[in-house]
Amino acid sequence: MTRFGFALIATLATATAAHAAGWETVHKYVKPSGTCAGQEVLASWYSLPGRRTANGEMFDANGNTAAARTWPLGTVMTVTNPKNGRSLTVRINDRGPYGIAWQKGARLDLARGAARRLGMPASQYVCINGASAAATPVRYSAGERAYGAVTAPRVTPRKLHAHPADF
Repeated sequence: MTRFGFALIATLATATAAHAAGWETVHKYVKPSGTCAGQEVLASWYSLPGRRTANGEMFDANGNTAAARTWPLGTVMTVTNPKNGRSLTVRINDRGPYGIAWQKGARLDLARGAARRLGMPASQYVCINGASAAATPVRYSAGERAYGAVTAPRVTPRKLHAHPADF
């Protein structure tokens, strides 16, 4: 095998190992850039087609939307990828991230389309700019719904069984 072949195999093995462990090794391979003028947060992306978001609208995987637990629903912010300088404006319309992503520090879940437009193939740190990013974190009192200031539309429940009069 040639030197090129060994170099190619070594590179592929390293790149695969970096992404194989997922969230367990995110801080080993993903570091803040330190170049953000605003706040820098760890972001991931998600896609849940056919589901409703926390504010009641249908999830659009290609939209410029995001999920966050630390900003109120309806917050509009500019997100910039510090690696390539691409930026776009996203609106918080869902709650998340949850589970291991939250435990490992992810604070923003971008819709798949927004992440693609930012040139973000995997989880990474992004810059949050704009006055709306400085909003105070959401705190809910007992019994209050986690919809923030946005009221979810009333959804009519579907019938789960047929009644003889329906035929």
